[in-house]
Amino acid sequence: MNSSSQTSPPLVVEGVRKQFRRSQTAITALNEVDLTAEAGQFIVIMGASGSGKSTLLHAIAGLTDVDAGKVLVNGQDLSELSDVRLTKFRGKEIGLVFQAFNLIPSLTAEDNIRLPAPASSHLSERVDQLLKRLNLQDRRLHKPGALSGGEQQRVAIARALICDPAILLADEPTGSLDYDAGQQICQLLHELSREQGRTIIAVTHEPNVAMWADRVVVMRDGKNVAEFTPDGSRDPQEVAMQYQSLLRRPMEAV
Repeated sequence: MNSSSQTSPPLVVEGVRKQFRRSQTAITALNEVDLTAEAGQFIVIMGASGSGKSTLLHAIAGLTDVDAGKVLVNGQDLSELSDVRLTKFRGKEIGLVFQAFNLIPSLTAEDNIRLPAPASSHLSERVDQLLKRLNLQDRRLHKPGALSGGEQQRVAIARALICDPAILLADEPTGSLDYDAGQQICQLLHELSREQGRTIIAVTHEPNVAMWADRVVVMRDGKNVAEFTPDGSRDPQEVAMQYQSLLRRPMEAV
C-alpha cells in the first residue's frame, strides 16, 4: 500500500460544510461533518437519499469543493491544490469505483485496468497481480460487453487500485449487481482492506453491504449522527435494526 505519509491517517475530514442553491433556497448538504479513517479500515457510510452521503464521498474525492472545513488525504489538504494538481493527486492517491462501472467499451479488461497508470517497467507485473487477485486472468482480453456485471465491477476495482492509492472510494458499488454478485464484491472489498492495509470507504443504503464493514457511519440531514460496528455475523437484519434505531433517535440525542 502507498506509504508516503506514515504519520497521518489516510483520511481526515474536519468540520466540513457544503451548501447548494436551488432557486432561491440554500440547501445544506453537509453540516460540520467529521470523519477519520485509519489504514486498513473498511468504512460504510449509510443514509437515506438526501442525507449527504454521496456529497461527502464526492468531497473526499475532491470532486466537490467544500464551503468550510478540511479534507485531508494522506496528510494533504485538498483545498490547497490547484485544479491541475488536484487532478494529478486524485489519480495517484484516490481510487474511485462507481455503480455504473464506467469502463471503456472498446478496451479489453486489461487495457481498462492499465488506463490510469503511467507507463513503467513494473506496470505489467502490477496488472498481472491484480488480474490474479481478482480472479480475472481468463477474462483479461475480454471487452466489457463480454463480461458479467460482477466481472465488470472487479475490473473497475482493479483499475482503481492500479496506482496503489491511499484510499479507495466506492459509490453504491453493488447497485447494478444481483445479490450474489454484490456479496462477492463486498467480500472482496473486505478482504482487500485486510490484505493490503487499504482504507476503503463505500456509500450505500443497503444493510447487506454495510454488514461487511468495520465501521458503519450513519448520516442524516447532512450530519454524521452516529456510527456502529457490525458484530461480524454478516446478518443484514441486525445491521438494519441498528441503523434504523439510530435514525429514530432525536437529533440532539445523537
